[in-house]
Amino acid sequence: MDALHHDVAKALMRLPASKDAEFQERYDVFLAKLERIFRAEERWMEEIRFPELKHHREQHASILDTLYHGRTQLRGGNTQFGRNIVENLLPEWLHFHASTMDSALARELRVAALT
Repeated sequence: MDALHHDVAKALMRLPASKDAEFQERYDVFLAKLERIFRAEERWMEEIRFPELKHHREQHASILDTLYHGRTQLRGGNTQFGRNIVENLLPEWLHFHASTMDSALARELRVAALT
């Protein structure tokens, strides 16, 4: 899980430096990467019957919904909207999510590995 989080953080850090012409493409790549990571986490939660699976999934769905809205705005030419998501909203959300939901999942995964 730490490797996945590092991968997301690295990809997210590259986005703000992108020129407007390449920002949308990198945003789409980032969104696809985040979806894959969320699917992996959700599979792990299913495998260990994680009690907070529903709530965790809801958080994933909420941020993905925001990111898809951002993609729609980007395709309509509103690059600043997408930049605002990746520069302001997403870093704070990811930090909060990792320190709360994902840390609880990591503890449960460690317990499951020991049994």
